Amino acid sequence: MKVVFTKAKLEGWALVAEIGGEVAVIVSVIYLGRQINDNTKLLRSQAHYNALSLAQKPLKMMVENESRAGAVTECDANPNGVAAATWARCANYYFMQFNSWEYMYYQNRDRSIPQQLWVGSDTYFKTLVQTKPGYVRFGMKWRRPSMNPSDLTRRKSFDDDQSFQPASPDRPILDDH
Repeated sequence: MKVVFTKAKLEGWALVAEIGGEVAVIVSVIYLGRQINDNTKLLRSQAHYNALSLAQKPLKMMVENESRAGAVTECDANPNGVAAATWARCANYYFMQFNSWEYMYYQNRDRSIPQQLWVGSDTYFKTLVQTKPGYVRFGMKWRRPSMNPSDLTRRKSFDDDQSFQPASPDRPILDDH
């Protein structure tokens, strides 16, 4: 038996192959979209976990070590009245706190953490900066131009440096301007 391929038959088979290819591409794009969605959820979950871990580390240190908790409490209340070694420990503690605040800011800006986590964290850290003199002393000495604590309670962005002015004895870190 001899198979005869006519132009019409070949065109028909070509059309079937073309439709099959298009269906395969559509299925692949749908599958890829689901994979991207699943990976995005996983990355957000990991970012949330990282933010919580980073923010809770200094708090965990305070709970686990009564001596450290006492030192930080002293620094919070009277940062200029503590010994240099105590201040050094407190400054490292404050540095971790500022880093976690900054990390949460960027994760929120990228929409990688829940909005509620950012709002709660931002309020918590702003309250610390406004009510604890230790945070003010730390901010005056160790702030980065991109993260000026004098503007943290007013600015929407850590990296908006247009309003940056160095701190000085005449211009305290926390002012009401």
